[in-house]
Amino acid sequence: MLHTGDWHIGQTLRGYSREYEQVTAKPPTLEELNISKAQSSKWQRLARLIDDDSFEEALRRAKETFGELTTAGVLRMVKEVVRPRGRDVESDINVTAAELVRELDSPHRRERLDEVIRLRSRLNPTVRRQLIASLKNATEHLAASRLGLSADFKESPSNGKAHQRLIREYMATQPEADLEEKKRLAADFKSATVREISFDEAKNIIMANEWLGNMGTTEWTYGLFFGKYLAGATCFGSTAGTNAAVSVFGAAHEHKVITLCRGACVHWAHPHSASFLITAACKAMTEKGYYAVLGYSTEAAGEIGTCYQSCGWNYIGPSSPTEQYRTPDGKVHDSRQVSGLARDRTGGTLKYKRSRAEQKKLLLEQGCEFFEGTAKHRYVGIYGDRRTKRILKAALRWPVLPYPKRTTVEGSVSVASA
Repeated sequence: MLHTGDWHIGQTLRGYSREYEQVTAKPPTLEELNISKAQSSKWQRLARLIDDDSFEEALRRAKETFGELTTAGVLRMVKEVVRPRGRDVESDINVTAAELVRELDSPHRRERLDEVIRLRSRLNPTVRRQLIASLKNATEHLAASRLGLSADFKESPSNGKAHQRLIREYMATQPEADLEEKKRLAADFKSATVREISFDEAKNIIMANEWLGNMGTTEWTYGLFFGKYLAGATCFGSTAGTNAAVSVFGAAHEHKVITLCRGACVHWAHPHSASFLITAACKAMTEKGYYAVLGYSTEAAGEIGTCYQSCGWNYIGPSSPTEQYRTPDGKVHDSRQVSGLARDRTGGTLKYKRSRAEQKKLLLEQGCEFFEGTAKHRYVGIYGDRRTKRILKAALRWPVLPYPKRTTVEGSVSVASA
């Protein structure tokens, strides 16, 4: 449960050093205030994020949305209040396609149709005839759409290059508005700026270039601009698992850790745009109280973490393989989604609730196959002032290892960047 005093305590803690500069007495210690270091850091971070009026607005939204005040609920509303609105952006065609995937695979739509079929004897003949005709038209249209999408589709080649590099090379052959102006501005970093952007602005970049094809649990988004043109986006969230931060730095510092969960740059951007964007965005995240950033790269996407290496991050070895499952239609999902499927709150009411074990058993009965996924390369970047860096480096629990090297399909070392 969150107490509104937490934020005010954070403001007070931030002000202690300034207040006591005017007097000879030393400020009280956290121990004397009966406050842990974790609480102090969390509350000060909350105080840094927002002013008085915005905090009251976040409290109001949290009460309306969740009923009771919790730290997680208020922080979620704080992020909504302070998140930049950004420009009105037209959705990239990849965003539109991803939305169609969700609509076509919607279990809610299937459940509704199954319910109608089960109770078909109660249907008004006119409504039944209309539904039959609509399904026939939809089937014909879907079949034609599938053929159109499959006609010239080719899987990405397995030539040792990263997925994003292959995308950039292909997109460089496609027509683009103002391309010469964009290339001119991106020839160097004189006109480059990095600033916080809206979720939708970042989504257009990520969905068009990222191997994972989704936004994960993105909470904060930053963009790289050359002049007025958005050339890259990086996203921060908490998708590395509940124990990732503790395993890397220990419980005393877990609240200072966040994950760089998505990132991409467009084909016309400067060759060093990724490292420029990551460095600037991570420095900006220190203002929100995050000083250590975890990053992952997937060999299945041809990634070894070259951009993290160019930023000087520490390589701390491969992660443990995560469990995944494959549905009968061939789609692969992370097994962490099983818990989400165990509850259905569509429409604002709880329709069913199962344990994770019960949901997994149900998926197995439906023909799903569970298997162990592949490990990912894991990096950590440390930011902040010298003292903060020194403390976090000393707290790092994992050994720092040599950077992995890229190999081609023939096994030789490749100099290709990714």
